[in-house]
Amino acid sequence: MKLVIRIVLGFILVAGIGFGVLAYMNRPISKEAVTEKIEQRLTNVLEKNDSLSSALLTIYSGETGYFEQFAVGTTNRSSDQPVRTDSPYHAASIGKTMNAVIYGLLVDEGKISFDNKIDSWLEDDILKGLFVVNGTDYSDKVTLKHLLSHTSGVGDYFEGPVRSGKPLLEMITANPDLSFTPEELIAFARDHQDPVGTPGQQFYYSDTGYVLLGLILEAIEGKSYSDILEERIFEPLGMKNSYLMFYQEKPADILGIYLNGIDLSDRNALSVDWAGGGVVTTMDDLLAFMRALENGAFLSDEVYGQMTDFSHRYDKGIYYGMGMMRFDFSELSFLLGSMTDVYGGVGATGTYVLYDKAKDTFFIANFGSLGFAEKGIEELVKIRMIYDRMKVE
Repeated sequence: MKLVIRIVLGFILVAGIGFGVLAYMNRPISKEAVTEKIEQRLTNVLEKNDSLSSALLTIYSGETGYFEQFAVGTTNRSSDQPVRTDSPYHAASIGKTMNAVIYGLLVDEGKISFDNKIDSWLEDDILKGLFVVNGTDYSDKVTLKHLLSHTSGVGDYFEGPVRSGKPLLEMITANPDLSFTPEELIAFARDHQDPVGTPGQQFYYSDTGYVLLGLILEAIEGKSYSDILEERIFEPLGMKNSYLMFYQEKPADILGIYLNGIDLSDRNALSVDWAGGGVVTTMDDLLAFMRALENGAFLSDEVYGQMTDFSHRYDKGIYYGMGMMRFDFSELSFLLGSMTDVYGGVGATGTYVLYDKAKDTFFIANFGSLGFAEKGIEELVKIRMIYDRMKVE
């Protein structure tokens, strides 16, 4: 998932608009009016984007007491069944946040260090060719932190360029029923891609790295990654509607998720995610997850502080820690200088769970279309501009 954000606030044209009109547009409004305007905003998004079948949003604020959930649209484009606020959906790269949190738990327990080398757990046949730069194999230099922060140098099987064959997204567009094991995903990176640099040299978003992290967790814990998620995240936090897709007892029943107009919600192609983002969840479950991280009930301050040390520049106004992104809106546009930062998990399908620490407010959303990551964040900006107008009693 390569997320590129270029916020275009076409509805605010500073040049040519009177300050009186601008002040009127930003006048305080009631909680009820805020809710109505947000609902209408989501409805408009659906009407203007044929690639979507639904839009979900939760706003939960400890500062203002505002807690509203929105569900607009239908479960998929071929159904007239209304979407619900508790509808389960594929959370894409938010799964990376959960993966990284498990590593945080293991560090807190003293079982590992973020600086441990990955060749302690992965065999040579897995690492072979993944970290060879200019004829030198750097696999013995790669640490867990390198993988968690996308600085290992390994290629990205999901969206990275290929030196031979077709890119993976082209393959699954042509055949949505293709199925992949974690080992096959690693093999794709090995056989068709090149590393982008040596460990620690640069930031480069890589799903390959997070599949390696999933395999390492299985080696550490001696059980499947799906069981690790259940025992380490879902069960302790009461996330009863969350699971790793393709590893659950019952068939998945999730909202439509679209790639080039194809609904992948019931297709094998979603196996391309696994430990890089194969989690099915709900807004309520993600709220429980993010609140646990923020209230200190799950990870130590020291470890969570390392995860949220957003020292790697992803793109303009976007920074990465371990499994989490931070958005500095003042960098995205001078018009957003007063908008406070948010951070958390973000996925390529327009799904996110983000926290505004300055205002103790959580934003959770799902749009369900690959390539909607940029538009999803743009909509977050517009929704926040509505929400920030709310009169606080």
